[in-house]
Amino acid sequence: DGIIEPEAVDKTCFVFEFQAQADESVYPRIGMEMALLQRHRPSLRLEGAILFLDSSLDSKLEPWCRMIQSFSLVEKMSDLQKAQPDHPLIAVFRPLVIEDRDKLEMEAAGCYNQIVDSELDQLTRQVLTDVFVSWLVQRFDDKDKQEIEKMLIGSLPDLTETKAGQDLIQIGVVKGKAEGKAEGKAEGKRDSLMLFLQFRFGEVPESLKAQLAEIQSIQRLDELTLQALRIKSIKDFQL
Repeated sequence: DGIIEPEAVDKTCFVFEFQAQADESVYPRIGMEMALLQRHRPSLRLEGAILFLDSSLDSKLEPWCRMIQSFSLVEKMSDLQKAQPDHPLIAVFRPLVIEDRDKLEMEAAGCYNQIVDSELDQLTRQVLTDVFVSWLVQRFDDKDKQEIEKMLIGSLPDLTETKAGQDLIQIGVVKGKAEGKAEGKAEGKRDSLMLFLQFRFGEVPESLKAQLAEIQSIQRLDELTLQALRIKSIKDFQL
């Protein structure tokens, strides 16, 4: 989902992705992005990393899994909770790692307060509470603002000036956000695929670019990405 670049030029730069659903193309996709970045900046020290929601989503696809690190969010949060039970990140990620909605609803207010009462600086607390509430709203997309407020025992109005308060906690807005997120993900996959085709084969025909621009299916774009890894010529690329 991005590049983590350190301030020191002699340190390693990470191409990083968070993966919350099964997708076998995630490993080669990170590999392609690393190759493109290395081509653009040959002197850069690079590593790839994938944070899976849980280990069951990790396909361990060979040979990529030997070159790209992978982690499980559920396992990392479990280890952190054992070591530092009051750590605010444990609370932030609860909407992602708790499957039982009833349990999440009961813990929501405590999680929110755990972030707010932490010793982090004000800006960091604000960002983390914003992230927590946005994920909470997406998990409870059938609830309106008043129901979310009740879940957080009146804490939510304090967030009215945050992104979560302004953009997410509105009746009916979550659906639109989900649709926008899907469109954005498809666009990102199209861009990665186009870059890889250009990297391997040079100029991509305009007719092919136009056809790719019309594809909205994330599954189909994943299939085309895997196909692009196997073909020897742009003429062999089949839409």
